[in-house]
Amino acid sequence: MENRDIVIIGGGPAGRTIVHMLHRSGKELSIVLIKDEKVNVNRCAVPYGIPEAKPIEKFQIPNALVTDFGAELVVDRVSEIDTAHRQVHTSGGKTYAYKHLVLATGSRPLVPPIPGVASGRITPVRSLEDLSLLREHAVSGKRAVVIGGGYIGIEVAVALRQMGLDVAIVEMLPKILMATTEPEFIQHVEDKLGKNSIRLLTGEKVIGFEHPSAEAVDVRLESGKVLPADLVVLSVGVVPNTELAAGAGIRTSRLGIGAGEDMRTSVDDVYACGDCAEKNSFVTGHPTRGEFGTNAVFMAKIVAQNILGGNRKFPGVINANVTSVYDLSLGSAGLTEQMAKDAGINVITGRSTVLDKYPMMDHVEEIQTKLVFDRSNKKLIGGSVMRKGFCTAGNVDFLSLAIQMGATMDDLLAYQYCTHPELAAKPSDNSYTFAVMDASGKMG
Repeated sequence: MENRDIVIIGGGPAGRTIVHMLHRSGKELSIVLIKDEKVNVNRCAVPYGIPEAKPIEKFQIPNALVTDFGAELVVDRVSEIDTAHRQVHTSGGKTYAYKHLVLATGSRPLVPPIPGVASGRITPVRSLEDLSLLREHAVSGKRAVVIGGGYIGIEVAVALRQMGLDVAIVEMLPKILMATTEPEFIQHVEDKLGKNSIRLLTGEKVIGFEHPSAEAVDVRLESGKVLPADLVVLSVGVVPNTELAAGAGIRTSRLGIGAGEDMRTSVDDVYACGDCAEKNSFVTGHPTRGEFGTNAVFMAKIVAQNILGGNRKFPGVINANVTSVYDLSLGSAGLTEQMAKDAGINVITGRSTVLDKYPMMDHVEEIQTKLVFDRSNKKLIGGSVMRKGFCTAGNVDFLSLAIQMGATMDDLLAYQYCTHPELAAKPSDNSYTFAVMDASGKMG
């Protein structure tokens, strides 16, 4: 048995962030990080790694991001956590005693129990092995079916279409992107995909995969349609890895490992963060989904500070998110209008469409903004932006900070911003203030 001050299970962004913060503290701590992937991939970047223009190594996460920051790296699978004796056992026969244990076990792709799903031509979008398989079949194949119309599914579909494949997206819900995107924006994305010959089949359920040959898959839909494919991509969500925690008697739920605001679990000196951990909404305080790498980093920072003796609390996830679809970029922060209504909030919304630069300049495009406010206190609780180009992340970051700071309609009307003929809207036409003015007119 080996003794360590801190044992971290998981090599994703949460685990690495904790290693980095503990290293920067300057304290002499013995740290071991245990992960079961020899080489991690940058999961968010997998869709962009399918074309072979860049070597696959560009999409890998170097293990030096652990070992160069004062932590020992062990590539092994944890088989058991013994909280009574404060020990972690691995499949390789190692035992580590800990003072603090961090569960950063992440999540795994949801693979629905559909007949015929176990096939080398059907792959999720998660690991380095998945990326290798996607690369192999995208080069040799001509037809692809993507199951799931969220961000990752759309990004994969665009990448495959740009490589020349015929691509269809199958989404069980009535529209794509419904988990993150306002309905006013979804139609623009669907139109963009259609103009680029990506076929959308919404409100459709896959009921089976048939294999007429080793190189082909027929995707059978509940409606009776059959989609022939050389490659099928599963992008229907993820499942938190909670089994280790549950086996150790740590509280878990379908949304993850139970953790309080201080990221401590139901067992002393055991923390959980990242995809594997439960999350609460910053706006409502209620449990919510939020499997974003940024959330993992935010939660991990709280864990590291509390291990170092702090008493920090995580306020909940705002779920700031962005994506691009050809020349469009879009994103949101906080709650969509429907999410807010589902949470029982009396909302008021405002929209604006402004130009991204002065109207006399070349290549002028529109910025569309939608803001969601709590009518009772006029606080911003959600916002979405869509525009051409790749600048939406800055807009979404602003909205996320405004939500986090409790900004109201009055605050947004009074905030001071920049202007420039080539870089911003004309002085009178700020997208946020115009959206607030639209909402204010509906206050009644």
